[in-house]
Amino acid sequence: MNSKKDRIYTSSELQHLLREIPGITAAKIEMLREHWRLLLESDDRTDLTRLTTSDDIAIKHYLDCALPLKFAQLPSPLLDIGSGAGFPGLVLKILSPETEVILGEVRPKRTEFLQHAIEVLGLKGVTVYAHRIGPQFPHTIRGVVTRALESARDTLYRVQPFLPTGGQVLLLKGPKGDTEIAEALGESKDFYHEQTFSYRLTNGHERQLVVFKREKESLRQLPKTTKMMAAQRIEITSRANEIFKSLLSLADARGIRKEKKFIVSGKKLIDEILSSPRLKASLESVVVDSSHEIPEGTQRALVLAPQLFREVDVLGTRCPLALMRIPELCAWQGDTTPGVTVFIPFQDPSNVGAAIRSAVAFGVRRVILLKEAASPFLPKAVRAAANALFEVELLSGPALDALVESDKKIWRLDAKGKEIAQAEFENSVMLLPGVEGFGFRKAGNTTALRIPISDKVESLNAQTALAIALYEIERRAKTV
Repeated sequence: MNSKKDRIYTSSELQHLLREIPGITAAKIEMLREHWRLLLESDDRTDLTRLTTSDDIAIKHYLDCALPLKFAQLPSPLLDIGSGAGFPGLVLKILSPETEVILGEVRPKRTEFLQHAIEVLGLKGVTVYAHRIGPQFPHTIRGVVTRALESARDTLYRVQPFLPTGGQVLLLKGPKGDTEIAEALGESKDFYHEQTFSYRLTNGHERQLVVFKREKESLRQLPKTTKMMAAQRIEITSRANEIFKSLLSLADARGIRKEKKFIVSGKKLIDEILSSPRLKASLESVVVDSSHEIPEGTQRALVLAPQLFREVDVLGTRCPLALMRIPELCAWQGDTTPGVTVFIPFQDPSNVGAAIRSAVAFGVRRVILLKEAASPFLPKAVRAAANALFEVELLSGPALDALVESDKKIWRLDAKGKEIAQAEFENSVMLLPGVEGFGFRKAGNTTALRIPISDKVESLNAQTALAIALYEIERRAKTV
């Protein structure tokens, strides 16, 4: 170990680096150097640390993890979440041997290294917890420490099920750690910000020790009303949870097809679903994060950790979501019915949803989704359709090219067609807008229908043209 990369600081060098740490002794320095040696000699070194030079390891690992002792007295027992190779938990244990420490680390190579280091160093009062830290954490603790793990908000949520009143959370942060405080307290009313200590490492890097303290226990109490108490609560804090994975998959059409479910967002629409026996029959669950009150009338609630809820809430509504079962979409059999039938080829989910909304607004009885169409159950489509999604019959249809070649009497919206004011509509109208961008590759047996516009504009958005056509068809039907 003669290279700068593999050189361990001498005892005097490390002693000088840690000179401001209370209670530093030669014996503690030697234990840190032994831990450093084990780190360098490990077969899994690259998995234990990404730092390569001796100066980086000394400053960014040992000094960075030790400096909190200059400002705060460690609570005991102390849980280190995401300990890795023992940073900061094992370093703090060596420098504060009276503190009982639990090293939380789930990755096998790192837990094996931690256990080996504890044995070689002969440490007492320190254990490795080789599981993910979640609501079922079984040990009694008085404090938590983390370094570069996650946001302060997410850490407070993570520890809230098991950290008792009076417990402290010590977060080793960069120079902007204080920007997380307001966000964290906005979602975690059980905690208050006790203090922030700002300091610099010897390489000039700015650091902060942010300390929170738990003053009450209320966030995770069950809802108090009888109706809410009746709700089945399933709490999810892990990304490995299968229910969470299925919720994430509903952001794309493949997942929607597989799960046969979709997500509805928006407070007004959720309230409408919960108050309608017809719609509630298709409701699987209400999805909330811990800061939400479970809506009245909910029978089954999925309570997600805030960071998990934000991933599922892809539209950023920050309101409870409804997990709905997809209705069975029957195939169109080529029949006609009185009124207007709309065919949708749109590939943009927002246009699909807007088209469904326009269809319902102008009295359309059914909408047929062509093979090219985006799923009407994608989040953007559901948002654009709103409650109209539940008020129209949806059918699956053929591909666009096959439809235009059929013998059905279909009006296609086309800039080259007859003006809509001159068209004569029968009792049964089939209306087909073009695909966004290119319109139609084939006209087939369809009849073109044009909406007159200023020559200053080349064309209308396909969904806009559809809405205008539907308005005109309904207006004329009412005057007959």
